[in-house]
Amino acid sequence: MSLPQIAGARRAAMDAGMQQVSSWSRDIRLVSGLILLAFATTHFINHAVGIFGLQAMEAVQNWRYWFWHTWPGTVALYGSFIVHPLFALVRVAQRRTFKMPVREMLQIALGLAIPLLLVDHIISTRVMGAYFQVDESYHSMLRRLWPRLALSQSLLLLLVWTHGMIGIHFLLRSRDSYRHWRDVFLLAAILVPLLALIGFAVGAREALQMALPPERISQAQESMFDFNVTWAKGLFYGLVGSFVLFVGAREIRVRTTRQITMRFVGHGTRRLAPGPTVLEMFRRFGIPHAALCGGRARCATCRVLVIDGADTLPPPTANEAKLLRRISAPDRVRLACQIRPRDDLQVQILLASRLNAAPGRGLEPDATMGKRDLTVVVADLRAFSALSERQLPQELIGLLNRFFDEMGQAITAHEGRIDAFYGDGFMAVFGLEGSQARAAQAAIAAAADIVRAVEALNREFGAALPLPLRIGIGIHTGNAITGAVGNDNLGRREITVGETVMIASQLESATRRVLSDVVVSEDAIRASGRSYAGTTALKIAIKGREKPLIAYGFASAPEIAKRKRESAAVAAAPSGATAGGEVAAVAEAGPEGASDAARPKPPAP
Repeated sequence: MSLPQIAGARRAAMDAGMQQVSSWSRDIRLVSGLILLAFATTHFINHAVGIFGLQAMEAVQNWRYWFWHTWPGTVALYGSFIVHPLFALVRVAQRRTFKMPVREMLQIALGLAIPLLLVDHIISTRVMGAYFQVDESYHSMLRRLWPRLALSQSLLLLLVWTHGMIGIHFLLRSRDSYRHWRDVFLLAAILVPLLALIGFAVGAREALQMALPPERISQAQESMFDFNVTWAKGLFYGLVGSFVLFVGAREIRVRTTRQITMRFVGHGTRRLAPGPTVLEMFRRFGIPHAALCGGRARCATCRVLVIDGADTLPPPTANEAKLLRRISAPDRVRLACQIRPRDDLQVQILLASRLNAAPGRGLEPDATMGKRDLTVVVADLRAFSALSERQLPQELIGLLNRFFDEMGQAITAHEGRIDAFYGDGFMAVFGLEGSQARAAQAAIAAAADIVRAVEALNREFGAALPLPLRIGIGIHTGNAITGAVGNDNLGRREITVGETVMIASQLESATRRVLSDVVVSEDAIRASGRSYAGTTALKIAIKGREKPLIAYGFASAPEIAKRKRESAAVAAAPSGATAGGEVAAVAEAGPEGASDAARPKPPAP
């Protein structure tokens, strides 16, 4: 093996080792941060109990001390207090560019500011209590803090809580389930510090009114307090200074060594020193990119296709490999935040942010982006082509305007959202807010209103129409992806895509073959938790699926079964029995259509 090959293998092994250490560092930082946040949450809730009086605060404090003052609790707490900032500094020092979103800069700034106030608080309570048996109860501590240190302690509470909430938000934001708990999370994030500050003020005023002798602080206590505070702060900020010097020395070294060529498809070629991750390169050069988790390998939005140079990259770490397997990523697809090229590389961004995004900014997810359970309604006017050939353009457009106005009212009245109008049809989604059952119920109720609205339009325009208006509606409940797309020319649009939309569309197409106004999948009926009268059991062939989909056809507006006994009879009846007790045909609505014997009779126009 030649010397360049040996050097390359050594660099690859070093990079692999650095990535493994980075993966461990992330996990340790996460666990220690969660421990510190758990302590802060219990501490602040203890403050909030002060609203009910000082005695209640003391009672909850005894319960809280039951764990945090034991040896396991003490080791976990103070170990995390040492480990978390240390590995956070390692994370910052590993950055090769400090161009980053404001939210990440804020989290780093808060992490550096917290020790200024937290060190004094820890030494005045836990350390002084251990060495001088200083009373740590609320009635004693509040008298020392209020009102002289009330402002600084309140600021400390807000700094710690904000830092923790940003971290939790980064951790959960890429998870689909987070959307369901986002409002609860936001409410807790606001209420906990607010109630803690109120309880702190109420309890402190009550403590001042207690007839207790003033505390006496000896010279030894003051000297020890000052010494420990100075030593602890000096150690922390000395460590910060060492990291700053390390980063400066590293930058000088890398800028005087060799450079590599990075080719970004569609964004030109750059020359730079090796060391930064590809994601950091995007930020340094202002290349639009996506980075939902901020480069923590918790999402796959920063993934890139390695076109040339994949053999020189170290293999994926455990976290990266797990995430790539989860999204079934093909070969040569890697996470930009996890690869640090040492040799020339050519990559293509697979999920770019908007082209006019500010430098250093990644993809900013909106409140609706994600995957969730929705109920999709697809509706379309039947025989519209024949109708359009016999109508004047002015009459046809006027009719369509009236039709879409009625449809829009029917959808919005049931808290749905129309995602698309196309020709003589539209698609609507339900379940963006609220439960899955409520969404399915609202979608079926909206379909009933749509059918009635079409009947009303027939009565109003019947004399002017050569053919009566008929509508087909398909409804399905399932998993779908929602989000916003657009550009400067077309603007921003909310869209819904996925298999659920496709199935709802095919159910709408099946209404022509089975002669039903509304076809609702069994999944939507089950999700609604209700029984409906006048249904016809159907089997609908779905493209891409081997087995047909069970669905139910309505020859008119869907109506909820009026009596519980009737609903029970439907559930107990053999497959294909209608709510009225008659045996319904099972229509094989495949691509060739259903048999005439299996079709329910349509209502008279």
